[in-house]
Amino acid sequence: MKNLPAILFFLTFLSAGAGFGQQSPGGGDIREAVTLYGQAEIEISYPGFSEMTRLASLFSVSSCDGAVARLTLSPRDAEAFIAEDIPFKIILPEQRKGFFTASSVTEAMHWQSYPTWKHYDTIMHKIADHWPDVCLLDTIGFSVMGRAILAIKISDNPGEEEGEPKVMLSSSIHGDELAGFVLMMRLAEYLAAGSGGGGLVSELVSGLEIWINPLANPDGMYRESDTIIYPVRSNSNGYDLNRNFPDPELSPPPPLQKETADMITFLQKQRFTLSVNLHSGAEVVNYPWDRWTRNHPDDEWFNSISRRYADTVHMYAEPGYMTFLDNGVTRGWQWYVITGGRQDYVTYSLGGREVTIEIDETKMTPGSNLEHLWEWNYRSMLRYISEALTGARGTVSDAESGDPLPARVFIEGHDADSSHIWSDSLTGAWFRLLPPGTWDLAFSSPGYETFILRAELTQANPLMISDVQLQKSGSNYPDPPVSGVLIWPNPSDGMISIMPPELVAGEVTVTLTTSNGALVSRFRTTAQPGIPIVRDFGSLPSGLYILSVRREPIGPMVRGKAVIRRLINE
Repeated sequence: MKNLPAILFFLTFLSAGAGFGQQSPGGGDIREAVTLYGQAEIEISYPGFSEMTRLASLFSVSSCDGAVARLTLSPRDAEAFIAEDIPFKIILPEQRKGFFTASSVTEAMHWQSYPTWKHYDTIMHKIADHWPDVCLLDTIGFSVMGRAILAIKISDNPGEEEGEPKVMLSSSIHGDELAGFVLMMRLAEYLAAGSGGGGLVSELVSGLEIWINPLANPDGMYRESDTIIYPVRSNSNGYDLNRNFPDPELSPPPPLQKETADMITFLQKQRFTLSVNLHSGAEVVNYPWDRWTRNHPDDEWFNSISRRYADTVHMYAEPGYMTFLDNGVTRGWQWYVITGGRQDYVTYSLGGREVTIEIDETKMTPGSNLEHLWEWNYRSMLRYISEALTGARGTVSDAESGDPLPARVFIEGHDADSSHIWSDSLTGAWFRLLPPGTWDLAFSSPGYETFILRAELTQANPLMISDVQLQKSGSNYPDPPVSGVLIWPNPSDGMISIMPPELVAGEVTVTLTTSNGALVSRFRTTAQPGIPIVRDFGSLPSGLYILSVRREPIGPMVRGKAVIRRLINE
């Protein structure tokens, strides 16, 4: 009897006919879908780039091909879409023919079915326990409903920080996109089992720290059940977690969800050199930017690694797989613009490099198709991970003491939009992913002379390792404050150095107001302990300003006064 409403709903849809146009007055079919399935998927005619961008800022867009766009409405935003009065077509959940839930952990680990929630937890522990020499199971955080968001670290010394490039593979931030969930568990087993066998897998495990997070949104996938029945895109509060990350130009941002806050803390701690976010709903490799209609400074490199992934897939997949857009590759914004995506947050705010890979146009991938997806993609995944072993890398240290230094690594005439990187403040390790070519890297740290390192990379020799030692300069820089915020010079001509205390390091929002409280400037950036944030406010009139630095997402915040004294008559 519980299935009767769904059957009646399906028959109603069939009788409504094809094409766009509301299926019932007042959006009743959207409300009914939300009630039955936890969400409503709809299609609309592509309204043009500007209008599509506006809609994507309001609703969760899951795909767009220039003719139609598909939106997923949660209980939180369904009424807002109905109020837009846009013609639409309702899309029922994909038929469950061939979808299969495993009856045991053993069956689930044949990787041709989907585990229950308890199976999944057991599988992750089982992999870590079976290969303890290379595996360490960790918890990123917990969902709104209290489910653990698990990640397994795979490395030759998993309990140590070795100063190696870190790579993260994550899946199912949208709970109704299932295939990557199983593929990531299988990849973890594959890497652990092959770590001692020589070849590429051994090289990856010994040379990198690889983190695998198969399920970033457990509440969306399992909802109120231990079994996957009607999974939804959003978390249990109705928010799309891949539209929920801090955005440098979005104010105010959407309410930060618990899953997002925990993931941000984890990402800020690990500082991944390279990462990937797996999805379903299309078949394409998508790279930054998603939110800006301009190219990333490393666009050539992003395109080449995306092209290598898709081209390797084409060597092993059946014809027609992963050929969407530019034969399986796209810049995000050329597909459709979104804000608050994890890909751009990692790349812009944390100095990492992340792409999004859509591995199946079907969200509810049948169990019988999982083997095909693995065979078509696992070689590309290994090759993608190996990209972290290319480029320029090394350590930065004090030339006299040998102590590691946090330093900015910048390529003049190339880096922009926060594409530069930083060396690690504890180890001094730095990793700059670059394509073949000649690159001049400038290393700068407060109190030290800038050093230029020339990196010459070729197809035959794509990796250069160099340890950089910086000489102290005659300039005097203040020590990091224990509390409060240091601002210097003060007064200044507008070029201000801002150094918050260590407890406010990480992703921060800097706000400048007049003494009367009027907003002058607000921007987001990353604060490294002991390294000032330098900003030019030289266009402002002389006067007293209040400057605050707030750590995202929930503080703490420090404030200070800045005096700007122009050197010319105003």
